[in-house]
Amino acid sequence: MNADTIIAGAIDIGNTRIKILADNQFFAADLTSSWQEAMHKYLWNFSGKSVLLGVSSVNPEAFAQLEIELKKRSNIRWKALSDAFREQNLVDVSGIQGIGTDRVLSLIGALHHALERFPSRIMPIITIDCGTAVTVNALNTRRKCLGGAILPGVGTQLRALHHFTQQLPEVEVGFEDASTGTSTAQAMRIGVVRGVAGALKEITQTIIERDFQGELPMVIITGGDAGLVLKALEAWHVAPLHEPHLVLNGASALMAQWMQESLTASGTALLR
Repeated sequence: MNADTIIAGAIDIGNTRIKILADNQFFAADLTSSWQEAMHKYLWNFSGKSVLLGVSSVNPEAFAQLEIELKKRSNIRWKALSDAFREQNLVDVSGIQGIGTDRVLSLIGALHHALERFPSRIMPIITIDCGTAVTVNALNTRRKCLGGAILPGVGTQLRALHHFTQQLPEVEVGFEDASTGTSTAQAMRIGVVRGVAGALKEITQTIIERDFQGELPMVIITGGDAGLVLKALEAWHVAPLHEPHLVLNGASALMAQWMQESLTASGTALLR
């Protein structure tokens, strides 16, 4: 491959969606849809260019299908980011057992965002990812991951209420501005969305008081339900930043570091 034409990008495969970010071109699809055909069309944008993609996945079945699609294009190579984790020194996750790839990437993405926004200031960081599960992750000023918390996501909770009760209906995810519900569906949405928001406030405040000694961190929220949860957090003094592509940004930053170190070691020019 010609080093001058290589584009670095990232793929994030979650439990319900696949997302790709390469050369500022974004792709997302529901895994229950015909996502392979849509992704094939997206990848045509890079015809004639060499692409190296870092892949993060919590879904082995979808990852196997992705490999089949990527092998159809000779101009695309990929690297499992689980391999790059062993070499990265951006965040320290030693001592944290079983932490998922997506959680680490969200912290790397948040750190990259913080350094770009406040290059001369070191601050603690909390990331919140609102997907099938909601994860909270804490990073101190020494770039050490302190761990976090995991709770069921908005859609997961609504489905569970319907599945495990006889009378509660199947309800679509949505935000209710009311404080009390006048229908069962409205009451369920209020309870779940505001319940998630309340849990996030409690968890985050405890981290701030116990682990950050009262110092306000940069809080970044991401995930498919982030916009929904943010509405319930509007009165929160912490004021989280919304970054839709936080995990992909973290994957891109990790890929950039890996490429820089690999190419510097081999004496080759930096890939872009």
